[in-house]
This record gives sequence, structure tokens and C-alpha cells, in this order.
Amino acid sequence: MGEVLVVSLLVLASLRSASTEEMFIREGGHVMLDLRPAPSDPITSIQWKFQESILADWLKDLLPLAHNRNNIKLDIVSGRLSMEKMTKEEEGVYSVEVNNNVQKVTYNVLVIKDVPKPEVWIAPLKCSHESEQCTLSCEGDTTGAEPVTYSWKTGDGEWKESRRDMPITRKEHGDVKSFTCKMKNPVSEEESDPLPNRLFREMPLESSGVRYEAVLIKEVLNPVVSSWGCWRLGAGPWTEWRQLHLDVLLRDPEQHGQGICRNPEVKFNTF
Repeated sequence: MGEVLVVSLLVLASLRSASTEEMFIREGGHVMLDLRPAPSDPITSIQWKFQESILADWLKDLLPLAHNRNNIKLDIVSGRLSMEKMTKEEEGVYSVEVNNNVQKVTYNVLVIKDVPKPEVWIAPLKCSHESEQCTLSCEGDTTGAEPVTYSWKTGDGEWKESRRDMPITRKEHGDVKSFTCKMKNPVSEEESDPLPNRLFREMPLESSGVRYEAVLIKEVLNPVVSSWGCWRLGAGPWTEWRQLHLDVLLRDPEQHGQGICRNPEVKFNTF
């Protein structure tokens, strides 16, 4: 019984002394994996593994340096493994054995994409300076870019880390002119364009006597899926635009859209 206890304690101590370092790498980028700790004696044999497969191998005077990938390079003096043009398929755990000793530090390499440039969406669509509360959302396709953190900036203030959605109230934010959001992950970060604050007391939506019309095209009947819409000034052409920017268009009709809308179907609103 005493021998079993001693063996169990030794195994537990070994597990505690070993560690895995998580490394986030940009898709298509490069990574360098070092020996930790660096060996005190010259390297005479080294073997890097990916998962359970041998990736690079060298044994002094017996086995020439061999690589199992074209995008890797092994330095037999330092033991460093360099890899270029990383792909999602090369994501996983890397371990190394030096001079017949398995190193305690392994690497869990995670390959992720850059975050997209986000957009600030607002709900409800009818949010205005007369609303008591609205909700902002920092939107963008983050598939393959996780983990992502979100930050918000009100006007020219400081960035504050928060959630993707941020509620705003007329009482607390009525004097703020704009909102900007930022997406960040371990390899990149992007900021949105500032969104004018619809709750701003000095900037109500106004009509100058010219009819501003907007319609929903078929695929935006569900605003959760998309927020593309159409607008036109007077009898001008229908132009495609994000509905959340409709208030900007009303204030500045000189702004250009992003292509002519074809076959607008459902009347949404008239100003």
C-alpha cells in the first residue's frame, strides 16, 4: 500500500511540474517554439512531435535532420522549431524530447483569423432622441477569430472593455455625440466607424420639406439576419444603405450609397 502511495505521489508531482503554454497564431503567420528550459549541455538528439506524430528528428552522427513538413525549420543548436504559413490543420499540441529527456513545457498552438472591421448596429430601428433607451451592438463575422473581446468608446472618451451589446439611455447618454466599438483578439484588433448618437438631444431627425423614403428589400424583413435597406431623396434613384445609418443620411443627403437597389418591395417608412 505504501509503494502504491509513493508511485501516485510521484505521478502527481510529475503532472504538476509539466505545463502547456497556449499560443495564438494568425492564420498564414509564423511561430517559433523554443526549448524551456534551455538545455545546459550541447544538443546531441532532438525530436519534435505534433500531437503523437514525429514532426522533426535529429540524432548526432546517426540520423540526419529530417522534417515532415515543408514549412518548418529546426535549429539543432538551440532546438528552436520555426513554422511558417500556419493553417488550421496545423493547430494542436507540440512537444519535444531533447537528449532523450522529454521537456516539461509543451505548446498548444491555436491558429485564428484577424477580427473583421466591426459596425455599430442599433435597436430598435426607430430609436431617436425621443427614446428612453436603445441598445448598441458591435457586429461583425468573428467565425474563426475567437476569442474576441469588445470595447466601447463614447464620444472622444477612453476605451472601456465591455460586452458586444451595450444599452444606452437618454438620461445617461443624451449628451454623447457618437459611439465607437472595437473588436480585439490575441493577434489583431479593429475599430468601427463612429455611429452618431440617436439619443443626442441637439440632433433630432429633421425633415427639410423634401421627402426621404426608405424601404426594406426582401431579405431584410428579419433584421437579425441583415440590415440592408434602400433610400431615396425625393424622386431620385433608390440606393442601397444600412438602415442603421438612415439617420445620417437624413442629416446629410449628399452621402453616397453602395449601389442601386433593384426591385424594392416593402415600404418601410417615409419622412
